[in-house]
Amino acid sequence: MATRSSRKTTTRRKSSPRQATSAKKRPAAAPTVPTIPPGQRVWLLELPWGGLGGGTPARVTYYKALTAHAYVGTALPSPLEPYASKPYSYLRWLEDELNGSEGPGATAAPMTLRPEQRADVDAIVAAAQREFRQVHLANDVGTGKTLVAVAAAKAIAKLGGARTILVTVDRPARITIPSWRRTIAALGSEDPCDDDLRWIIMSSDSLGKLMARNGRPRLTVDVAVIDEAHQFRHASKRTSYMRRLTRMDGPHEKSPFVLTITATPGHHPGEWGYLSSLYARVHGDPPAEWSDFGRALAERGVPLETSYGKWTWTAEAKESLPMQQAAIGDVRDILLRHDPPLMLTRSAPRGPPPFDVDLVELTPDQWRAYELEWGDFQREMQLARTGNNVARGLAALVRLRQKASMIRVEHTVAAAKAELERGYQVLIATEMVSTAAHPVAELLEADGIPVARIYGSNPQAESERMRFQRGEAPVVVFNTPTAINLQAREQFADGTFATDTPRRGFFHQARYSGLLAEQTMGRAHRNNQVCSWSLFMQ
Repeated sequence: MATRSSRKTTTRRKSSPRQATSAKKRPAAAPTVPTIPPGQRVWLLELPWGGLGGGTPARVTYYKALTAHAYVGTALPSPLEPYASKPYSYLRWLEDELNGSEGPGATAAPMTLRPEQRADVDAIVAAAQREFRQVHLANDVGTGKTLVAVAAAKAIAKLGGARTILVTVDRPARITIPSWRRTIAALGSEDPCDDDLRWIIMSSDSLGKLMARNGRPRLTVDVAVIDEAHQFRHASKRTSYMRRLTRMDGPHEKSPFVLTITATPGHHPGEWGYLSSLYARVHGDPPAEWSDFGRALAERGVPLETSYGKWTWTAEAKESLPMQQAAIGDVRDILLRHDPPLMLTRSAPRGPPPFDVDLVELTPDQWRAYELEWGDFQREMQLARTGNNVARGLAALVRLRQKASMIRVEHTVAAAKAELERGYQVLIATEMVSTAAHPVAELLEADGIPVARIYGSNPQAESERMRFQRGEAPVVVFNTPTAINLQAREQFADGTFATDTPRRGFFHQARYSGLLAEQTMGRAHRNNQVCSWSLFMQ
């Protein structure tokens, strides 16, 4: 009986002449990173969208893998210097990796810590020496937490032989990142490589750049400084990125040291999830057991429950302020009274900002306009409640706030002009742009008063801030509640100071969040400079 051979035969198809020609013409794959000839280096550039003058400069190539343009040569041409990577940026970190050597760090006039700031640094380092993975810095707004954080991060990095320090900051990045860069440089040594430490300062909205396609971090973080940590109180992409970069759910011994910073940690303990691994360590539990922070607290008797996917006070706690305060105290004191302390809460020596409510007296026409809008608001809210339409109710609320804001514009401008005549520089805090910030700024400028504008997506936010700080614009209109300095006598990187003119603040629009209101007032009431605030109401 004949058998079929088990060996498989393959027939190779011949390519057609057209296919062969096409293969020869197919361009080689573009390189993923620049090639650097001997004696040259690469500069990574932050070019504006569309390039310069509508095109890409000569010898500049875009690399998709780096999401950046690059120039290779012996020296960077002067027209490209404004677009070079900044010290302590992630772009500079990539550039240093490609070159195999580090570029120069930032420079700034030296700054020194006050005795109480040095004591806070020592307390943070003491916790790190005891192998605790995290400390929370909750000192009052304007007490100099940035200085404390930089000094502590440097000390802890040297203590453990660490190299890479990640700093996450709040928006607007064009102001917050330069502020942190200045502080790092001010506390650095004469070593241009900044004591051999590699700093990366990033906006919390940009943390995705540090994540690879597989969801893992592209780099190993040794020390992390999480500024304005209340940004991470809710589940979001940036919260997920932060937790992965700091290995928050991983073993304690394999995690970086984390210093979280905010004077306003959250509306209730369920929003303190960025402290989950620290509470797990104190309780002797695996970090993953506390990843759902609200659930872990609720299981231990804290009056919290879920609502629309978020943790909030229980119905009973919502009706009892003493119950809320007791719960906050119990959760906070676990860290505050620990030995060593794992939460620092230093009060500002100047006390809280003076605050008052100023009533606005509307004209008859303005009252009619307001009452008309109020009637429309009531009708819309009733319809929203009847139909259980949350979106409709929110839309009605926004419309009312917009109309009320427009009605008050001339009153805010009049109050600002009165304070200018009394010798103050004036801050006007808004939330909305088109119905608040814009009309207030435009009416002031129509009267010949220069106004610094720090709102919207203004790319000149830092130069606008400096106009106000140097007294070139006596009024600033802003909607940025955190991480910018508007106080008198601020020290700049070049060693000069902001004007010593006293500041006066007005809320043109009230903030719904008490956290944001407190942060907003802290923009000028800080560093032993007192700024009184008023809220306008009709």
